[in-house]
Amino acid sequence: MGRLADLLLASAALFAAAASPAAAEGGPVFSAGPKAFVPAYFAPERNLGRYYLYADGGFHADWYVGYNNCWIVKLPPIATAGYAKAYVGAKLGRAKISSWPNSWDTEPIPGKIYMAINQAPTFSSDHTYFLAEAADLPREPLPNDSLDGVDSSRWVWSEIPLSRVAGDKDNYLALWSSSRYFTSASSSPIIAAAMSGGDEENVWVNRSIRGNAPSGDGVLETPISGIKPAMAVKLVPFNEYRVFIKGFAAELTPAEINVSFSAIGEDVRAAWLEVSYDKFDWQRVTRYFFRAPYFWTFARDGISSDMFYLRAAAVDSLENVGYSKEITIPPMKQAAPAQPAAEGGTEE
Repeated sequence: MGRLADLLLASAALFAAAASPAAAEGGPVFSAGPKAFVPAYFAPERNLGRYYLYADGGFHADWYVGYNNCWIVKLPPIATAGYAKAYVGAKLGRAKISSWPNSWDTEPIPGKIYMAINQAPTFSSDHTYFLAEAADLPREPLPNDSLDGVDSSRWVWSEIPLSRVAGDKDNYLALWSSSRYFTSASSSPIIAAAMSGGDEENVWVNRSIRGNAPSGDGVLETPISGIKPAMAVKLVPFNEYRVFIKGFAAELTPAEINVSFSAIGEDVRAAWLEVSYDKFDWQRVTRYFFRAPYFWTFARDGISSDMFYLRAAAVDSLENVGYSKEITIPPMKQAAPAQPAAEGGTEE
């Protein structure tokens, strides 16, 4: 009887949900599946899988992240109860190299990208957070040559205080760059976009900025309808998931250091390599690797000719980071100094 009672109660709950006000208003009538231990995402387009426009190739529609333009979205109130951390993020791609669209200089065009969050469309330095370096984003492919680092667009995230996300007011997000190089789609990264219906005015672009987020009158300069930029808030619950680095190895030759490893975890989203000289202060020395297998090659003197420590790291979608045990890279052997010629020798 206990099992039958449970089934009857579940059926009653389903019928109640179907008759609920949410169902009458077109909202979700039933939600199945556990909500614990998974991140929650809040974006102008509810289905994050629809953010495939512009940032993965083809027509870019001038949707660049710029020194002279700022993307702004309005999100409804977001309940944060039960969550431990909050992040703002964007889906970005197509970063340019210095000689794009030619291949003679493959150094990425440098530039920092920022996001801000506030409960009103004004953004001061107190509301601003560093999001990404353009050099860490997937590269724009070249039309007539091959290029390392080309990939589809990726979500990048920056942690913010949980208190910055409001549960009783709207939340405004802004995205821009401080780099003077980023003034057109031919030099700047591109933000992904999604087609989205609805009559609500919740997306704007401001092309009057100069490397800083807009504030004061006229922030919501130009409304955009039907297309939504890939900007979001991510909430992460308390969890005990871990990321493990396995098989971390470095093979040294006179000219190179060849590194490989595996990352094991729940939805590993990126990996990288770090260097330290004292095992306390670690610095990332590679771009992010967005998919396995993980390999990297350094020039033997590309980091330091002295001894240093090398380790691998990876992060999952819940922002848990795992590290390998460090490997000691010995100093390079110095060539013996030339000996002076013996007296009485011949000269050519």
